[in-house]
Amino acid sequence: MRFKHTGVSKVLLLSFSSNLQFELDVTIRLLQSNAAGFCFIFMGGLLSRAILLPLPIAETAVSIFNTFIAGFLCNYIFDIANQASSPHEDYINKPHRPIPSGLISINQAKIRWVLAWTLGPITTYFFFGIWATLHLLHFEVFIFVCYVWPRWNSWFMRNYFSSFSYFILARLLNQVLARQTAIWRMNISVDFIISCWFMATIHIQEFYDLEGDRKSNRKTLPMLVSSNGLKALRAGTSLFIVAFSSGILITGLRSMTQDHLMLPLCILQQISSCILGYRISASNSVEMDRSTYHVYYYPSILILLLSLVIVMR
Repeated sequence: MRFKHTGVSKVLLLSFSSNLQFELDVTIRLLQSNAAGFCFIFMGGLLSRAILLPLPIAETAVSIFNTFIAGFLCNYIFDIANQASSPHEDYINKPHRPIPSGLISINQAKIRWVLAWTLGPITTYFFFGIWATLHLLHFEVFIFVCYVWPRWNSWFMRNYFSSFSYFILARLLNQVLARQTAIWRMNISVDFIISCWFMATIHIQEFYDLEGDRKSNRKTLPMLVSSNGLKALRAGTSLFIVAFSSGILITGLRSMTQDHLMLPLCILQQISSCILGYRISASNSVEMDRSTYHVYYYPSILILLLSLVIVMR
C-alpha cells in the first residue's frame, strides 16, 4: 500500500513539475519582447529613488521584491492581451511567441488573459492598496481601447500608448514604493518629462519590423513615410535625443555643486545619447536597428532618468 502511495505521489509530482516547466516556458516567451521596457520602468524607478535616498538593506530588499511583483504583473497583463488580441502580426514579426510557435492556442491565451486581468488587480489591491489598483485598472482600460476595441492603433496612438503607459506605470510604482517608504515619493514632473521623451523616440522599435509591418499592413510611423522621409525621421529622432541630453548636461553643469554624482551622470548620459543617436541615423541593416532598440535604447534612457532625478532634486 505504501509503495502504491509513493508511486502515485511521484506521478503527481512529475505531472506538476512538467506543467510548471511548460507554464514557465510560455511565460518567458510571452514576456521577453517587452521585458526590457518594463524592467526599465520598474527597476529604473526603484534605482532612481535608491540613488537619491538610500535605505537600510532590509527595507531595500522589500522594495525590490514589491517592485518585481508589480513589474511582472503589468508586463504579463499587457503582453497577454496584446498577443491574444492580435496573433496574426506575430506570425510574421515575432514567431517565437507562444501562439505562433504553437505552444498555446488562441483560446488558451484568452483564458490566461481573463485570469490575469482579474487576478492582477486583486493581487495589486491586496499588496499595494487602492491607488495602485486604480492605476492598474487605468492601464487595462488603455490597453483595451488601443489593442482590443476600438483599436486606436494609428502611428500617433502607438507612440502615445508607450508614452502614456510609462506615465501610468511610473505613477503606479510611486504608489507601490511610497506605501512602504513615504520619502520615496517621486515628483510627477520627472515622470512627465520621461513620458515626453518616449513620445518622441519610441518609434525606433518599428525600424526593424518594417518588412513584417508591410505584410501585415500595420500603419506605423516608419511605414507612412517615403525612403527620404525615413532618413529624415532617423535624423530628426537622433537630433532630438542629442539635444535633449545636451539640455540636461548644461543644466547639470550649472548646478553641479549640489551632488557629487551630478557631473559624471550628466556626462555619461550625454555620451550614451550620442551613441544612441548615431546608431539610429547611421543604421544600414535590420540587425543594427534591432540591437539599437534592445541593447542601447533602454540603458540610455535609464542613465538619462538618473541624471534628470539628480538635476531636479
